[in-house]
Amino acid sequence: MKLHRRSAACLLLLALASCSSDNTSPPPVEHDLSDVIYVGEVTDEALRYLLAATPKNDPQQVVIIDSPDLSAPLPKDSPATFQFHLAGAQTRAPARQLIPARTPASSWRRPLHELLQFLAPERIAHAHGEPYGGPAYYLVITDADSKQRLQVFTPEPSFTPEAVDWQNLVQAPQPLKLEITSAFFEENRVTLDGGPFVGGIFPFRIE
Repeated sequence: MKLHRRSAACLLLLALASCSSDNTSPPPVEHDLSDVIYVGEVTDEALRYLLAATPKNDPQQVVIIDSPDLSAPLPKDSPATFQFHLAGAQTRAPARQLIPARTPASSWRRPLHELLQFLAPERIAHAHGEPYGGPAYYLVITDADSKQRLQVFTPEPSFTPEAVDWQNLVQAPQPLKLEITSAFFEENRVTLDGGPFVGGIFPFRIE
């Protein structure tokens, strides 16, 4: 039964792609996004726009890790909560001018979204949900062999891995590296002054 529902979802998505020949689709990216963890209302489209751009260096957008203390090994028994903030967090939000401008969502978007969620809820919700607006952070953790172990896209400046993801990090070759990229979005697009920005790379160990 599940196979039939997924087949129907694929056919519907192909039909939609052939029917919309405008420029509203996000650009293709080389990254493998199949295992990205999406938190909250962020979307697959917004992440693709972020990854399609070259991150900028801005001292105000440098990430500062609040916790845990990455200078000491993290205990392996329970997942750590990574909390951080931007160096210029108290400054005004980036100007909400889009590059390029995006047309408003069509009136049929929500009923179509509900149908797609019924057909394949676990992935389509992020690819075709309501357009995202606001800050978001892309977290990537790699191991000592430069293999990606965890990808997270979240609107919050904090993240706690699930137990299974934490064990994956525990068993990975140490040390690990946490890389954070930030951006400000409107209608899934990165705004004119919204980045993306290089947040920093932070080595740590789990023991």
